[in-house]
Amino acid sequence: MLVDAFEDEFQSRLLRAAARATCENGLDFVAVGGGVLGLEQSNPKTFIYDLISAQSVDALLIASHVIGHHSTLTEVQDFVDRYTPLPRISLGVELEGIPSLLTDNEAGMHTMVNHLLTAHGHRNIAFVTGPKASQEADARYQGYSRALREAGIAEDPRLLVHGDFLRESGERAVHTLFEARGLQKTEVDAIVCADDAMALGALTALLARGLRVPRDIALTGFDDIEFGRYAPAPLTTVRQPIVQQVRHGVRLLASALNGEAPEPVSVTFQSEFVQRRSCGCTVRECDSTPSWSAVDERRDFALALRSRWDDVTRDLQIAAHGALELVTQAWETRLLNGLLSQLSGETPEAFFEAVEDILNALLQQRGEVGACQDVLVALRRHAMRCASTPDDRARLGDLLQEALLMASDTSAISQAQRRAEALATRRVLGDATTALLVAPDLATLSEIAANHLPQLGIKSAVIALFTEPNRLTEELDAVLVFNERGRTSLSGQFESRALAPAGFLDGRSVIAEPLGFRGERLGIGLFEYGSYDSILVGELRQAISSSVKGALLARALEEAKRKVEALAVTDPLTGLYNRRHLSVRLREEYARANRHQRPLSVIMVDLDGFKQINDEYGHDEGDKVLKRVAGILGGKVRAVDTVARFGGDEFVIVLSEASKEIAEKVGQRILDKMEGDLDAHGVVSASLGIATNTFGDNPTTDEEQLIRQADHAMFSAKRSGKNRVCHFDDCATQSLTPKRFTRSRE
Repeated sequence: MLVDAFEDEFQSRLLRAAARATCENGLDFVAVGGGVLGLEQSNPKTFIYDLISAQSVDALLIASHVIGHHSTLTEVQDFVDRYTPLPRISLGVELEGIPSLLTDNEAGMHTMVNHLLTAHGHRNIAFVTGPKASQEADARYQGYSRALREAGIAEDPRLLVHGDFLRESGERAVHTLFEARGLQKTEVDAIVCADDAMALGALTALLARGLRVPRDIALTGFDDIEFGRYAPAPLTTVRQPIVQQVRHGVRLLASALNGEAPEPVSVTFQSEFVQRRSCGCTVRECDSTPSWSAVDERRDFALALRSRWDDVTRDLQIAAHGALELVTQAWETRLLNGLLSQLSGETPEAFFEAVEDILNALLQQRGEVGACQDVLVALRRHAMRCASTPDDRARLGDLLQEALLMASDTSAISQAQRRAEALATRRVLGDATTALLVAPDLATLSEIAANHLPQLGIKSAVIALFTEPNRLTEELDAVLVFNERGRTSLSGQFESRALAPAGFLDGRSVIAEPLGFRGERLGIGLFEYGSYDSILVGELRQAISSSVKGALLARALEEAKRKVEALAVTDPLTGLYNRRHLSVRLREEYARANRHQRPLSVIMVDLDGFKQINDEYGHDEGDKVLKRVAGILGGKVRAVDTVARFGGDEFVIVLSEASKEIAEKVGQRILDKMEGDLDAHGVVSASLGIATNTFGDNPTTDEEQLIRQADHAMFSAKRSGKNRVCHFDDCATQSLTPKRFTRSRE
């Protein structure tokens, strides 16, 4: 399922409905929160949509109405078409070539505005629109406009304010009406918002201005999110058929996976007008009434109710708006049978037990307890019409009032539980976030996540990063994979379009979140779906993204530090140690050899004919020769030995614990190798001078004297005809030339 995010209640309801529907059809799901298309070019979330393919999913339920409400219809169509030939369903936006499940937004808004006009007599009705590109937002505006036209009221442009489906735009709309446009409160009877989020923002702004809702100004929304139900002035709104749409969509996709491709047609689901106090209504009820006349006073209550059983059941289902289907099956039948059984005395507590079971199921599944209250209000309305005597009405009134009190108590318990859970989650999340943000490296980050995520109710997870910075690489590197048994051995690289290491998605439903930081694409996080609040995942995504970025910066800083340190001790052309570091290494080796009374040899290498290479072939060719020489020298010594560029075309080798004989063999091997592999146009050879300190009868005074001896031997080799090895002991009768090596030469 492709959705923009899971931080908002509307999307959370989509997720819960999808979880139940896929379970009913024996399917697993991957819920992808990839952001809004076209909202901003630097949006670091939408890249995850590019990773979705047949390698990771078998079919797609696309919430086009939330991920595409800032895009044109063509842009949304192109986005959905990229996933061809996967079976696809579009929610909320009618698209070509695939089934589209729509809501009658225009009719729902028309009903609500008409209610404000006829039931409350409002004439000056402001409207806060949704995003300009949104089909749903436009349909809701058309419903508002049609209701005004039918009432003979011309639209007042001062009362039209553009919004974007976000709470903040509702607050801004109030400021626009009363500050920017200077309207008085007597000039605005009601404010109609194109969604509940904007309505809640408007409510906050109105209360801040001292305007009472609904006494001073009526206010309505659209969507029926739970926060609206429990607002200071409970929101009158229009309920979207989320559960019904999602269940139908999942059934179509399940059929497609079984080879029964659905017809690419649109199905429109009926919305429901919900009256609450924010419009001025004082009674909570659905906008539906029984289709029969007053019951015959002489008829038995049970017979009257059974004769209208189907109509009552239908209205109870409407009142429940699908919320009870997610927690218990055949709840309507059990509720009505329980009512009849308890009234007859057959089972004294049957009705209360049915109500209690529904309420407990809602609590356990984190459902909307308010839906049960709506059902009981609708049931009371119908039951009273079926009661034929004052005694029946009194008994029914008491019984249903007690049930409503049970629901009210459970609602309070639900709110208290959620607050307690939220506080507990906040503490754990706070600890996890703090620990993550100070993680010095990815290994520590992985360990922290593996320790804290299970405490948040997340049983398994994957954190995987792109193999190159800010690029959608073909592979992801899993820095963490864990499940209920702990961290697993699945860590390593896997194909990005697979979304997870092999086997991780088998039998598991997950929420997939993109990891990014200020526009930089870092990787993805997969979190097994569970009973936790999906809002948690969005906060985790931000914490993990920041932590990953911090760890990557720390790693980059460490790498830069190593490079700087390497530059301080290495020759940039050949990669060998430079002369400065040679002095350090030689001093260390000299002291160690002296301490253990072991021999130490130094070889001075000078290239013969190198100037001719530079003069005839250029310095680039000369650089190549120097690099090849460096490779030959490094390949002919041990790891414990030191090879350095002394300067120009001169090199020095320090041979640990090497006698004169060993050093001469090494020198000869170097000459042989250079003669065969140097490839320097036949004009370059080498003269090698060796000096050895045995720390015996005639030791050198210090390391500088040792290198002067090697330098002297190298010049002896040159004077003897070049391209040869000469040891200082064999040419010691010749006087040393101290000016060849002094401290100032560095």
